[in-house]
Amino acid sequence: MNSTRFIIWVVILLSQISLYAQTNEGTEFWFSFLEHRNPGLNTKVVMITSRFNTSGIITAPLAGYSRSFTVNANQVTIVELPTYAETIGSESITNNGFRVQSNDLVSIYIHQYHEYRAEATVVLPVSTIGHSYYALSYAGYFTEGQLFPSEFAVVANEDDTRISIRLSANTQAGRRRGSTFEITLNAGEVYQIQGAEESDDLSGSFMTSDKNFSLFCGNKYSALNCFRGGRDNLLEQGYPISTWGTRFVSVPFQKGIRDVYRILASENNTRVNVFFENGTESNYLIDEGEFIEFDDARNSYIESNRPILVAQYMNQLDCGNGSTGDPSMLYLNSILQIRDTVTLYNSSFQNILENYINIITRTDDIPNITFDGQLLSIVAPTIEYIGRNNEFASVTLAVNTGAHTIISEGCGVIAKAYGLGIYESYAYSGGARFTKLNASPIPDGGCLNDTVFFDTELPADRFDVQWVFEPGDTVREHQFTRMYPNLGSYNAELFIHDKCFDLFDTLQKDLQITLRQSVATEPLDQYCAGDTIEFSATDVAMASYEWTGPEDYFSEEQHPNIVDAQPEMSGIYQVIGIVSGCATFPAEVDLDIRPSPLPDLGSDAVFCPKDEMNTVISPGDFAAYQWQDGSSEANYIVDEEGSIEVLVTDEYGCMAVDVVNFIQQCPTVFYIPNIFSPNNDQINDHFGVIGEDIISLELTIYDRWGTEIFRTTDEHNYWDGRHQDKNVAEGVYTWLLQLQGYEEDGSMSSKLSRGSITLIR
Repeated sequence: MNSTRFIIWVVILLSQISLYAQTNEGTEFWFSFLEHRNPGLNTKVVMITSRFNTSGIITAPLAGYSRSFTVNANQVTIVELPTYAETIGSESITNNGFRVQSNDLVSIYIHQYHEYRAEATVVLPVSTIGHSYYALSYAGYFTEGQLFPSEFAVVANEDDTRISIRLSANTQAGRRRGSTFEITLNAGEVYQIQGAEESDDLSGSFMTSDKNFSLFCGNKYSALNCFRGGRDNLLEQGYPISTWGTRFVSVPFQKGIRDVYRILASENNTRVNVFFENGTESNYLIDEGEFIEFDDARNSYIESNRPILVAQYMNQLDCGNGSTGDPSMLYLNSILQIRDTVTLYNSSFQNILENYINIITRTDDIPNITFDGQLLSIVAPTIEYIGRNNEFASVTLAVNTGAHTIISEGCGVIAKAYGLGIYESYAYSGGARFTKLNASPIPDGGCLNDTVFFDTELPADRFDVQWVFEPGDTVREHQFTRMYPNLGSYNAELFIHDKCFDLFDTLQKDLQITLRQSVATEPLDQYCAGDTIEFSATDVAMASYEWTGPEDYFSEEQHPNIVDAQPEMSGIYQVIGIVSGCATFPAEVDLDIRPSPLPDLGSDAVFCPKDEMNTVISPGDFAAYQWQDGSSEANYIVDEEGSIEVLVTDEYGCMAVDVVNFIQQCPTVFYIPNIFSPNNDQINDHFGVIGEDIISLELTIYDRWGTEIFRTTDEHNYWDGRHQDKNVAEGVYTWLLQLQGYEEDGSMSSKLSRGSITLIR
């Protein structure tokens, strides 16, 4: 086997190691819809299928949405979601991430449609999503003065998910092609990016994170590479780089219409060969983040030396000889990711006229497949054979609206559902065994006189294996244990035969049997809520590390940190070092995180410096105090308005701050005399309101017949005993006072007072 061919088989077989552990079935999913051609008007549904009778709940945790569901085995439950499930705009964080949780395994699909514009996609469970992706969508479209951009959105399923994004095109927020930036999302938050101009294609944008997240790619309204009348929105969930494949079979959506294909590489020097049904071949060389595009109407087999992402786009009806259809996007699943049971739903949403299901399988498996309970070989109108040796078979069935189930008693199937209307289409994958390119299943080693576990993680009905440890020492089991009584290096070889695809490979590793060592941790002091805590394990040569602790804490760093520690994180933390598969004796630390003290200065208030009693405040009983003026007493006397701040320290040394604002405001006081003598002797010559802290007033004076003889709204304007420039007669006059002032608590109030005044001269 030459080196190139060896690399290809290694990639393929390593990807198969966790083949049956990674599928689009799951019990937890996160998603959001991209911006549609008709934002706010389109309908958004989630379609739920299962091999079991089960139930669950759909929530948008940050938006307050919650709805329960049930689904019967091999049937579909459809739930319409609220308007805000659609993400609008570019480069802002929104709270419209939706979560599906079920009691048993389900498959999830989402569908978005309005007025001849629709699209659908499979949704991947959190067990299958990854932390590194490339976007693959399509360029924007501009018509009638409006831009419909290329777009993608990321959805977080964990708090504090830090995502680094490198752009392949300019964005609407002004970010430039080639620039890199970072965002931080919490569970349920969504971040959508849209291209700035028609030519800004976000395909090839790279994103990676410290935690797994979901990616959705597409276009608000696309014409693909045929700029005629037909256009549609595009929507597809991105596949993590770790699940990309090297072997694909492609079948056109409609005979005679050239579908568009894009093939994206994650590594330099990726060689791609496309073998068409008539024997012609196309070859490409692609570097990291780049893609090639071609269109064709033939069946094809695609093979590469490194994992690739392949997208198939349904072209619009007037780009060929068809009478139905519109743009739609679908990511192809590798033929090595076949599943034994697939349930899909074909819909008539938004004027769909024709529904189809395409099934791809091994040619030898056709007799072992049923479609809705009938043998596929009987219901299939035609069977088309694909591949260099016709080793793969394809069947396309015209189907009615509703749920359809495909069951393989052989190796499995790849399936896709799609529908066509006059100006309408949708397409989505039936799911797959999403693989991750894991390391060799041969263990690194183990400890002297301890059990070493061997496990291929491969299903025995599909794979034959043979372990060879030395001549005459072979094992054909998938799972077993061994014990090594002597230190040293021991060679192990694993021969794997994939019976479904008749692929062979050999993996080899030298196991290291070592003495169990010890690891130690630094002693940890008591901490306070909000602190950053640094763990530390002593260095063990050639070791990897595993920390575990409360709240499902896990870290593989030697010196991990806890940021913003909280009391519920208190407890026993344990670390082990692993040297060639041999774990050290564990070391433990008991972490005590104290809650923050809770000083309470009360609500904002008023004070009056004229009061005989001082205004005194206290935050509570603590070990130490520090006020904003440097004083350290337990109490504080308020003597001026403004902010008052105290830093308290409790008995454990934990600190907290509280702030209260005081406004200087005394209650309103006033006095009105009952007699005055306007005779110019400088004694009681004027009559008016005498007071302090008055907001406003209106004083009116009347004679005994009710005639108004004086009015003022100025508290400093007094009556001098005259009316119309003449002295009034001695006697009794009445007054009416409307006054607005302050109460003891600083609130404003209005009062109406009446009285009389005796005028003498």
